[in-house]
Amino acid sequence: MKFKVLLTAGLSIGLLVACGSEETDTTTTNDPDVVTTASIVNEADAFVDAVSEDGTWIIATLGDITVEEDVVVAGQFHDKDDPEADIYRKIAPYTQDDDHNITESFTITVPKLTVQSENLRIQGGTLAGDVYVEANGFNLHESATIEGNIYYASADVEATAVIDGEVTGSVEVAGADVVTGATQVVVEDEQTLLDGIGEAGAWIIIFHEDMAVDQELVLEGEFTSKDEPARKLALYAQDEDRNITDSYTLTAPSLTIKSENARIQGGTFVGDVYVEANGFTLPDGTVEGNVYFANADYESSADLSGGTVTGTVEVQ
Repeated sequence: MKFKVLLTAGLSIGLLVACGSEETDTTTTNDPDVVTTASIVNEADAFVDAVSEDGTWIIATLGDITVEEDVVVAGQFHDKDDPEADIYRKIAPYTQDDDHNITESFTITVPKLTVQSENLRIQGGTLAGDVYVEANGFNLHESATIEGNIYYASADVEATAVIDGEVTGSVEVAGADVVTGATQVVVEDEQTLLDGIGEAGAWIIIFHEDMAVDQELVLEGEFTSKDEPARKLALYAQDEDRNITDSYTLTAPSLTIKSENARIQGGTFVGDVYVEANGFTLPDGTVEGNVYFANADYESSADLSGGTVTGTVEVQ
């Protein structure tokens, strides 16, 4: 997480709920409506309910939350739940002090977040997952990060958005019928790794630390990014300018590549790689082992110039 935790006393959840927008807040923190019209959630089910059309205008979290299902932010809400105020909605994964300084930031992890509420803002924390924007006025505050891609349903929707925070993936207009299902997997343990690289996995598998497994790995299945076949093992972290800030190592006896246009990027795979598909690449990556191609066509379609292979590269 790219946020500094400020060690200050006197956290005020009431103030967090009160500061709905950038305009001067005239609501006092002892007003009971400030709290009663917000949802402070700590569990996945509560988060899903809070962002629904039957939920609340502001959804605050007091810790990291992982949701296993796709989430839809739906319904029309107003700033501070005042019908006379502007249409506005906010996801606030952070805490703050009496001076509105962020004291701690949290991560909400979802396979896919679809935005159907107008003027939704994500502020003060991280949303790990792809965001599909179907409503006007989407806003990513400068204090927030999306670890994934942003897809807009139309150019008109994109034109109304304000993205001041960091987006680690792409930002593009993809249409309302953009790819369904999970497009990324964040590796937390061996099982999520195996699920992510499988046929029912995701096009991008994201690592946040080194990992070693004892079994042979197979990257398989057909996946797309920007309407092209693609698969990526993302063994790195990056800053807001997409410069690699940290690299990770995946260790296994072997990795067999069966997905077209697969790449090992930004980190190191320790083990032998067997390539059985076209378009294998190694951008800013390293293979500490050998790379074996199943035939000459696979080898000719590969591009290893952007990385390093410590062993042999040959058709086997």
